[in-house]
Amino acid sequence: MNRDSLLRCFEDNPVILGMTSWDEFPLVKENESEIVFTLFGTVSNICQIVQDLKKAGKIVFVNVDMVDGLASKNSVVDFIKQSMADGIVSSKPHLLRYARENGLFTIHRFFILDSTSWRSIGKQLEISKADIINITPGWTKVISWTAELYDTPIISSGLVCDKTTAIDNLKAGAISICTTNHDVWKL
Repeated sequence: MNRDSLLRCFEDNPVILGMTSWDEFPLVKENESEIVFTLFGTVSNICQIVQDLKKAGKIVFVNVDMVDGLASKNSVVDFIKQSMADGIVSSKPHLLRYARENGLFTIHRFFILDSTSWRSIGKQLEISKADIINITPGWTKVISWTAELYDTPIISSGLVCDKTTAIDNLKAGAISICTTNHDVWKL
């Protein structure tokens, strides 16, 4: 799937399923959302997780920072690409740039703790050239500021744990939200 098609999928799927354990697979499989972020796994099972989700018809992104046993090296991108994942999520700009150069869709995760971390987005995006910005936590004001300043699409995640927060984030400029809350998955 090309970048434009994937961007349309995010717009068409405002709720991204944040999967934190294999026990959630039946819920993920049943859910109408097409996009899943895997937020767990190990070097020994992440390929199987991706393949099972793909067989269930899902578009799969691996948060490589959360997979036990993976280092922040380019070889991780090569490994994940072989798993048939559609893309990666990471807070590591150099890893994202390598992934994008090698045909994976990239989502740059930013942990916004204060105004200094928010102001660093531009410099890091220059390095990563990511397809999407992922702002966490999903504070509506920060989503709004980011949407005003950058043309790169935004996903909100982290503490987006109720319907009101999800809707507010979408109104503020996020194209999608990612949540691990099963109640929000039903939106």
